[in-house]
Amino acid sequence: MDVFFEAVFCVVKTSEYDHHHSTEERATRFKRLSQVKQEQIALSQKNQIDFLTKLKKYASDIGLKIQFITEQSMDSVSPGADDLVISCGGDGTFLSCAQRYQSSTLLGMNSDYQAQASSGSFGALTSTNHVNLKRNLRRLKEQKFTIDKWNRLQASINGKLIERYAVNDIYYGQKIAYQTCDLRITQSGVSEEFNCSGVLCCTGMGSHAWYYNSGGNPFSNELDAFGFQVLFPNLKWPLRFTSGIVASHYDLVIVPERDHYVLSYDSKPDVIETFLGDEIRLFLAPDNAVRVVTF
Repeated sequence: MDVFFEAVFCVVKTSEYDHHHSTEERATRFKRLSQVKQEQIALSQKNQIDFLTKLKKYASDIGLKIQFITEQSMDSVSPGADDLVISCGGDGTFLSCAQRYQSSTLLGMNSDYQAQASSGSFGALTSTNHVNLKRNLRRLKEQKFTIDKWNRLQASINGKLIERYAVNDIYYGQKIAYQTCDLRITQSGVSEEFNCSGVLCCTGMGSHAWYYNSGGNPFSNELDAFGFQVLFPNLKWPLRFTSGIVASHYDLVIVPERDHYVLSYDSKPDVIETFLGDEIRLFLAPDNAVRVVTF
């Protein structure tokens, strides 16, 4: 296909090992982990270094110019709509890139791939790992790839659109996990009052992550809809619904009955605070799907 990227950037994950050894105090605490956990983290670090070495070599061999940047220095570059951003890490790195570079095309690479994911990472949002790296880089150079469009979630507060998008999910509720919240949720004209631990809305891609682990049933990313799951609702009174699938032309409407609940996009820490009586609407972002290179 005739797709030419003006520039190619690669965002490299800060490894867990590097994080634990970034200060002397953290390095001391790292030794409190079990020996098995320390060895897993060290192996993950080795896998990432090996993967990055191969990535740079293979790219150089085929004349594919890539600008490498660390996760901490993502603000130093501003990729545009005609650029490709490669995430080198796991799903978390991919989601960081999707939020930061909302107009660029993305390619997810898993630098610590393990098929069984009991160690290492499975990387559901990534298409490239050490098994197919060389082949996929050549396909990229030869433009033998597909650009898929993945739905993203968006929200508005009191009618004001929030210019932020989620590839996997949006959580709404208390910032502190052990505190409950009181919400009025309306779907398809039906309202219900909840005392619960928040509500999770997800895309088809995100339905295999937190949503699934919270009891939701995964659904296809090609479905023009999003799912929601009320988390740990109080079941002392009968409820009309606790979950559902919402078609793209509808919103999920949430009204908080207390202050200081937050919206969190893809589990990132930069949350948006709301107040009692605000009207929060969650919906599929129209015409703002993320473009993802697949092979």
